[in-house]
Amino acid sequence: MFKNFLFSLFFLLSTFVAAQNLTVTPLHSTLSDTLNSEMVFKTIVTNISQSNQDVFVVRAINDIPQTWYSALCFESCFPTEMDSVATTASFNSTSFLPGESREIALHVFPLVSGGTGNIQLQVGDFNSTVRTIIDLVANVNTVSIKDDKPFEFYLSNNYPNPFNPSTKIKFGIRTTGHVSLSVYNIQGIEVTRLVDGIIQSGNYEVSFDSGTLSSGIYFYKLITDGFTANGKMILEK
Repeated sequence: MFKNFLFSLFFLLSTFVAAQNLTVTPLHSTLSDTLNSEMVFKTIVTNISQSNQDVFVVRAINDIPQTWYSALCFESCFPTEMDSVATTASFNSTSFLPGESREIALHVFPLVSGGTGNIQLQVGDFNSTVRTIIDLVANVNTVSIKDDKPFEFYLSNNYPNPFNPSTKIKFGIRTTGHVSLSVYNIQGIEVTRLVDGIIQSGNYEVSFDSGTLSSGIYFYKLITDGFTANGKMILEK
């Protein structure tokens, strides 16, 4: 019995000490916006210990409408399917120094339909079993506050950016018509055409795979009847 008491005491003390390695401060827990927006939940993490700490963040729950997606950013932004990242060499990152603070961001992109998204992040360090749990709620109106039209012309920034090897581009078409979406290198030479044809009004997402292209700056251009827009993206291999 005495041994069990000592074990329990040791566990509680270890947990208390471990919990002091980090402070985790969410700047937002609930955000509301409209369709085709970008909601960014930010959290500040600080190493308050006297030693370096490797910190991780896990997207434990990603309960969002089917037409939405979310993505983690921890120094760099990562593909939407990546649920955990850390400050290790495999993520091109470094340990937190004593007293150092960094920002974690969760980006939520609502497309096509409104609704509510519930996301849970868990933050911790590899020297402890303790995790800080952050519950986030994203709310989206079913109709944009800009006007009452169900679809609008728009071209969103590609995500992730910088990227390797692939990224996604979202755009909206108000009226049915011919649409082209092309990617150009820095010399203005078209390297690929992602969309070229008649499509109906609506919101769309296409993927761009860099293939054998070299690292550098690329541009993408959307041309429709009555609307033209450009974007810039960075390929890092």
